[in-house]
Amino acid sequence: MSESAEPVETIRQPKFVITHERAMRAASNYKKSQAELLDVIFDVEDQQIYLQMQIKSLYQYCVEMLGLSEATAYSLIAVMRKSREVPALKESVVTGRVTLSKARKICSVITVKNQKEWLDLARVCSARIVERAVAMANPRSAVPESMKYVAENTLEFKLAVSEEWSQLLAEVKDLMSQAERRAVSSEEALFTLLQKYKIKTDPVEKAKRALTRKDSPLLPTTNCSREQLGRETKRTRNIPARTLHLINLRDQGRCSFVDRYGKRCGEKRWTDKHHIKPFSEGGDHSVENLQTVCWAHHRMMHR
Repeated sequence: MSESAEPVETIRQPKFVITHERAMRAASNYKKSQAELLDVIFDVEDQQIYLQMQIKSLYQYCVEMLGLSEATAYSLIAVMRKSREVPALKESVVTGRVTLSKARKICSVITVKNQKEWLDLARVCSARIVERAVAMANPRSAVPESMKYVAENTLEFKLAVSEEWSQLLAEVKDLMSQAERRAVSSEEALFTLLQKYKIKTDPVEKAKRALTRKDSPLLPTTNCSREQLGRETKRTRNIPARTLHLINLRDQGRCSFVDRYGKRCGEKRWTDKHHIKPFSEGGDHSVENLQTVCWAHHRMMHR
């Protein structure tokens, strides 16, 4: 009669060890996914995928289509664009030697000449030490421009300024305080200056002023036809001022492009006037044939 084999005792790992191993795998996968995402973002920009999807910017594509947080999208794009200048930065992230967050921190100081120094620092030092080193090398980068709510209708505005800027603000406050016969705060001074600048330069405000002038050549409505505006006797690419004013009133100085989901762009920066029927094909400068578009959508329309 053969002896029965002794049962093999199963050694169970403690629960904390199992959880730790899961965390290690998740962290490894997270780093790999960041590296892969950085790698593919290069292709997205090179192929201008976002424009083909009627999205005006890579940042908007990352946030709206990829579902990334604003901070992650900003970091990815910053590192990607700096990597075109310093390829070793991308390589360090892709190989896992430097995290994306640390790579973002050194974007303002890293160059081809000093890349080894900064990449070594980012690889072996903590994020806090990296931040401190960057602040010493580039003090302005230590205070990123930001706004955040501190009360229901109050925001804290933080930015780094030069000594010259600070002195200029102090002089403006002195002038305003003298005129008002009371102490004017920095907030009041800046608000007044910003308000005056907007009134003076905003194309919509300019159009409103043009309409209120007694000698204004503008019509009292933005729904003007070609017959009302008339055609130029001599064809020129210069759009008449009255037409520009009417378009700015109609579009409110914002990009009027509407995407496939019915959402208007609304961008106010870097806008152009787009001829719906191209000027080169006989399109005129009538209000109906012109629309305000941002540079990204203008470029997309001419692809």
